[in-house]
Amino acid sequence: MADPLITLRQLLLRDDAEGTLNHLIRTAQHSSRAADVLPVIAALPEVPQDWIGSELGGLALAWLFFRGMQHRQLDDLLDARPPGQLLPFRAHLHLIHRRSDLALNLARLSVLQAPDGPTRSVTLTQLAGAAALLNLPTWKELYRFQIAQAPPIYRGLARVQFAFDLQHHQEVGEATTELTRALGDLRHDPTTSTYVYRTLVSIALDTNQPGAALNALRKAESIAQDGLLASELFLPRAMLTISLAQYPITLRTAISARECVSAPDRLAATLVIGAQALALSGQTFEAVLMAQEAAALHRVLDSGRHAVLNHLTLAYLHAGDLPRAQEALSRADSYSQHAGTLSWLARAECARQAGGEPLPPSDGIRAQLATLRWSWVRAYLPALLEQYGVVTFAPPEWTVRVSLAGPVRVWMSGDELPLRSTRPEAGLLALLVTAGGQVSRERALDALDLPGKTPTARRKALSAAVAALRELLGWPGALTVDGGVLRLSDAPRWEEPTLPGPGREDFFCEGRFDPWVLEWREERSLGGVPD
Repeated sequence: MADPLITLRQLLLRDDAEGTLNHLIRTAQHSSRAADVLPVIAALPEVPQDWIGSELGGLALAWLFFRGMQHRQLDDLLDARPPGQLLPFRAHLHLIHRRSDLALNLARLSVLQAPDGPTRSVTLTQLAGAAALLNLPTWKELYRFQIAQAPPIYRGLARVQFAFDLQHHQEVGEATTELTRALGDLRHDPTTSTYVYRTLVSIALDTNQPGAALNALRKAESIAQDGLLASELFLPRAMLTISLAQYPITLRTAISARECVSAPDRLAATLVIGAQALALSGQTFEAVLMAQEAAALHRVLDSGRHAVLNHLTLAYLHAGDLPRAQEALSRADSYSQHAGTLSWLARAECARQAGGEPLPPSDGIRAQLATLRWSWVRAYLPALLEQYGVVTFAPPEWTVRVSLAGPVRVWMSGDELPLRSTRPEAGLLALLVTAGGQVSRERALDALDLPGKTPTARRKALSAAVAALRELLGWPGALTVDGGVLRLSDAPRWEEPTLPGPGREDFFCEGRFDPWVLEWREERSLGGVPD
């Protein structure tokens, strides 16, 4: 296939407006990888603005933003264009924001207007998604029809959305099957493959399988490095860390997502989890602010209906603001079993805080409560759960284990972190855990084999090691420096470090030559020699 940028510039030299815009549309429609569209988007300033401003220009932009997964830019484009234009893409964004009736109406119009080819594939998938959103009886048949006749790229995209809706209808087995098939359809596109693994993380957590979630996240991380792909991993990382009770890491992930995630729906979902982490940490006011930010991303903070308002309701209730909770709940959608259970919990807690009679659960809600797996709900609604006799899965204890019996290694909640044992941060970690979690700056400077010949250079090297250890552990407060004292956070439980057995002293921090390590080996070795 010819380089689309070369063709684009040839068309521009010929002053061919229609040819240029059609070339942009074809490039987006037939690109096998979302990342291939990004250089074309970057070259858009070369296209005359009056061409871009035309109806055909709007279609070209919409296709590029859609295939390049630039949802925020697509949102801005639709705001600036007449409402009767670009209906397939308007339906797409309504689906993302879970605006059920609008999505269905626009999807129906889009199907009627769509020609054959990629546009029809997209519109049929949206129609199926809108039907699933409203739980219409034909939604599965609509998906299967689209999957049976679509070309591979659009078949894979349909499978991913089908799996998403299956998951929200609690049909996780079939959802996993569709995601596995989507990986085959989308094997040439790392971006959408990363999205598939991200969804598998969510499914694993819904079924209380944190190990499987971690494996799926690792696979996603092996594909995603920086930029577009890495931005897909903030949401699953937040979901996984909150399920492992690693609340500071969850919060840091949510805060970082503001700068890196362009899709409003994914950023909002990540901020919702960040709000939960804040509430679990006792920061109720900050939790409300972050939940409000998530609602604002869906443009429903002050008006409109959306499922995100269930989370905002819970944040208000946790902060003791019953009137605002009731107002938010009056506009909260419950488009799936997950959202329906959350909405019921919010209504039941509103009734409890208002002093009314307990809200009787339906058989469906009772079944959901019997298998409730959201451990974060404990912090929001402890009295309510006790009232209904609900037993939730307790989050696992957040632990850190360090082995010094060989090269320095560290595990967090059972997952080994990528520590290079030859780096200064490994020596610093070993020193801290053997000293009970804190040492003075002077002790660290004396004890570690830091690079630099001058005191200033060694102090800089220690600061770099502190920063690297914080980055490894995963959140800014993991290691603090206050009053000349370096101190490990007590948020997780630090297990006793693993030390080498008698006669194995040389294996202590193997490969390290820090002065304190050499002293430790010598002292223990001499101590073991008989008198």
